[in-house]
Amino acid sequence: MSISRDDWIDAAWNVLGEAGVEGIRVEQLARKLSVTKGSFYWHFKNRQGLVDAMIERWLGMREEDRPGFVSAAEEPGERIWKVIERGITRGTRGQAAALRLWAQRNPEVAEKIDAADSIRRQFFVDQFKELGHDDDTAEIRAEVYMSVISAEFLHSGSRDKADRLSLARRKHEMLIG
Repeated sequence: MSISRDDWIDAAWNVLGEAGVEGIRVEQLARKLSVTKGSFYWHFKNRQGLVDAMIERWLGMREEDRPGFVSAAEEPGERIWKVIERGITRGTRGQAAALRLWAQRNPEVAEKIDAADSIRRQFFVDQFKELGHDDDTAEIRAEVYMSVISAEFLHSGSRDKADRLSLARRKHEMLIG
């Protein structure tokens, strides 16, 4: 059986959501995939290469900087909502929280996440300004909204999607007002 690079990333992604970065062990993943560790080293130089691939996967899920995202929702409040809604409906299970915790101990990971967060933050600032908020208020609301997104899974991840969306929508409505 031939295992692809994506198979390794998928297996590690699932472990990441359950056990964090510390739980990702090449030997355990190889057993789970019914292959040898040599298969891993065919696709990755080392474990950090796999972690980097998962970071790229997570950051690649972000859509706010892609063409067409803004035009898909005409109203700025709905554009903002789409970011958290897609985060919940996409079905991640703690991977973002695990990667953010990892970044606190790994400056290279922190730099990648900070760069992506900077793009997201500016997207939010622009939308809050379009909603009529001044520069300072838009900046603060963007920061608070990003905190809500980062904490959403930790606060509500054990609930079903409908409950998570309902709670997030209530917070969203309060923040865009």
